[in-house]
Amino acid sequence: MPKRKSATATDTSQPAPAEEQSTPVKRPRRTKAHGGIEHLSAREVDDIAKFSVKLVTGTVVAEAIKVEEVSTPAKKRRSNRKKTDPVAEATQQESTPASAKRKRTPKAKAAVPAEPDTPGTAVSIPRRSSRARKVLPSDAYADCQESAPEDTPTKRRRRRKADEPVTYVIPPVERLQTTFHGRLGYACLNTVLRQLPEPVFCSRTCRLDTLRREGVEFAKELGLRNVEDLGKMIEWNEANKIKFMRVSSDMFPFASHGEHGYSLEYADSALRAAGALAKKYGHRLTMHPGQFTQLGSPKPGVVAASVRELEHQCDILDRLGVGRDGVMIIHMGGVYGDKPGTIARFKQNWRGLSEKVRDRLVLENDELCYNVEELLPVSEELGVPIVLDWHHDWIYPSSQSPAELMPRILSVWQQKGIKPKQHLSEPRPGAVSVVEKRAHADRCERLPEGMPGDMDLMIEAKDKEQAVFHLWRIYGLEEPLHENLRPPKEVQELATNGRKARKVKKCVPIQQPL
Repeated sequence: MPKRKSATATDTSQPAPAEEQSTPVKRPRRTKAHGGIEHLSAREVDDIAKFSVKLVTGTVVAEAIKVEEVSTPAKKRRSNRKKTDPVAEATQQESTPASAKRKRTPKAKAAVPAEPDTPGTAVSIPRRSSRARKVLPSDAYADCQESAPEDTPTKRRRRRKADEPVTYVIPPVERLQTTFHGRLGYACLNTVLRQLPEPVFCSRTCRLDTLRREGVEFAKELGLRNVEDLGKMIEWNEANKIKFMRVSSDMFPFASHGEHGYSLEYADSALRAAGALAKKYGHRLTMHPGQFTQLGSPKPGVVAASVRELEHQCDILDRLGVGRDGVMIIHMGGVYGDKPGTIARFKQNWRGLSEKVRDRLVLENDELCYNVEELLPVSEELGVPIVLDWHHDWIYPSSQSPAELMPRILSVWQQKGIKPKQHLSEPRPGAVSVVEKRAHADRCERLPEGMPGDMDLMIEAKDKEQAVFHLWRIYGLEEPLHENLRPPKEVQELATNGRKARKVKKCVPIQQPL
């Protein structure tokens, strides 16, 4: 048996001629036991001692070159995989056309060298990485490329079942005494009903663009749903001992609009049904037109829109069938640079209102422009009752205290034969500026001193009916149903999401002195 050649360098003086073969030559395999080639016959060792492989139209081409067999340790074998012969590499670059050269990509660990132009040219063949892609037939490789990757499984969130009970921890409250024995109410929204799987509320509305696109029937349908939920809110109030509520002014979207307004005749039966419930249970329903209702405005268009809005909301109360206690609360409005002139315009426009609107209209003192002392002359002249807002009076007080002005306030209510009504709210904890003081706290902690004992008090707080329950518990006015109690927030942010909020991030404890 002839001996194997054991050269330490490639012999370029006598290049081995390449032989044409009709069948592809098998590539020598490396064994894991050593770094050499498996034992072959002398003929095979001499003919294919050195080789290069390339896929040409699906056929394997082999070239006979010389390769040395060197036994190296495992660590060196791994490092040698990245090494190439610089002489052979330079020769390959000279003999390979520019069009045949390909750039290496970061993923291609071992690129296949280009076929040499002349037989016997020395080339370097990088060792194939174990992570490199296996050479597949062209059709198999195409199938591999076209196969879609598996979808990545998404993390599923656990949803709370509708019937899964939620436990609320209701903290104790400080017990206080009061001479007040009237009714407490809340405005427009019920937080318990609003958070149901099918929310119940009566302030569904839409944008003017939506109304123009969808038509007036879309707004009418929203109004019917609001009236239907109004009846549900009245039923809930009765079950929870609340007999005083403000109805949302947005119950019928754009009904008083100058161009897209509509009559409430289509909802007459639904309104009468809701009003019958309120009359049956002895509930008081009131309304509060928006801030844009300005009878003292110097602009005729604003005054005309204000009159339409007042007529519309008076129509709602009339169809509900509520009595004179169903009042509509408005503000005097802006100053417009001339407070006496604004008051004069208000008086003139008030006298031009219909009698049914005048009978329901009442004035409220505000926190910026008109305090109680400035409204009392108008109230006594026109016979318009004043709704004392304790929070507004705290921000913009009169020269006399509310207790001193109370007899004059109550006398107008008595003349009109309407049960007095007042508003109570508190500033958010930590409020310093006027803007911050205007924002309402989540709940009220105290009833003010000097308040009449028999009247209706509207609690204007963020927690709505929960603020009513909170005062009930503090003063022992009523015993709320425990299943409908909700705990207060541990901290209150100074800013709210409302129009009066100042966008600052500041948290303070709930506890505050009145």
